[in-house]
Amino acid sequence: MTQLPHSSRTVNLEGAARAAIAGGVPLAALIALGMPGYAAFAMFAGFTAIFGQTEPYRQRAVTTGIAGALQTLCMFAGIAVSMLGAPLWLQAAGLVVVLVVAVCTLSTLRSIPAQPIFPTFAFVVSALVPLRATDLPLVTAIILGSVAWAWLVAMSGAVVRRALHPRAPHRFRPIAEPKHRSLAVLRTRALWETVGLNVVGALVAGAVAEAVPGLGHPYWAVIAVVSTLPALRQRHTVLRAFQRFIGTIGGTVIAVGILLLEPGLWWIVVIAVVGQFFAEVFVARNYAVCLLFLTPLALAVSWLSVPEAPELLALDRVAQTTLGALVSVALLVVGRAIERHRGRALGVTSTIRTV
Repeated sequence: MTQLPHSSRTVNLEGAARAAIAGGVPLAALIALGMPGYAAFAMFAGFTAIFGQTEPYRQRAVTTGIAGALQTLCMFAGIAVSMLGAPLWLQAAGLVVVLVVAVCTLSTLRSIPAQPIFPTFAFVVSALVPLRATDLPLVTAIILGSVAWAWLVAMSGAVVRRALHPRAPHRFRPIAEPKHRSLAVLRTRALWETVGLNVVGALVAGAVAEAVPGLGHPYWAVIAVVSTLPALRQRHTVLRAFQRFIGTIGGTVIAVGILLLEPGLWWIVVIAVVGQFFAEVFVARNYAVCLLFLTPLALAVSWLSVPEAPELLALDRVAQTTLGALVSVALLVVGRAIERHRGRALGVTSTIRTV
């Protein structure tokens, strides 16, 4: 009997559908209940389903569970900073702790994605959402419920696969071999070089962004840095920073065009679902194209939680992303100089190329 070839397109669509459902359903529930101001928390919780997509389901259950706990802790850390008045020094201290914990956790899990972008994003935005003590029970329920939902969606493929895989195995993506994990990675120089690179890059980008007059949202510069810097054993390339810059500009133009039309709340849900779906489809193929969908998603949902003029959002987004990309490239140059001086590659810039 001839075995049909596996479809690479199906690989992307399967994971993309779960990611869209994981974030879209809680967001739609909040809109239906008249609570759009909490949309950012549902989005960050939904990112839980992105982790461990190629792993065997027993291992994926652990990866996704730990990723969900990490997202939850980062959101609550941000909320605590917000309720303490969000002083700049506390935001910076919290950012350092989040980066150290996230890089160590994701490196130990050997997860995909490996960069600490989603935990960092969860922390920096949660630190800016205005909340009162009376909001905490509701926000806690939203976060925990959304993370639990995302975990269930991430694991739903096990049930679907058991029912349908015997009939059409070529329709399903292949499951990777189990990953060998060890806490020994925490004792390696390479890991702490990765941590140091992220901490230095984030603090430098945040400090410069904060000092530039007339610009807001300095956290976007931080996000640009941590999303373009390499994970453990990956190589730092200018290409990823360039793709981040080009994709963000294009995505920002799309997002501003949409927000200027003053879309209704349900259209924001549609934008979020479509954006998450196609961002997952393209993330492994072309990072710039991925950002054409991810940027409108991020801006639209952030706009629900903290409404602002779309034109100002566009200016800040492009300027801060450009700043973050420049900091990332500067770190690349410094890293290469260190490599030449000591005669071997940094642990974070081995022979593996960052896509």
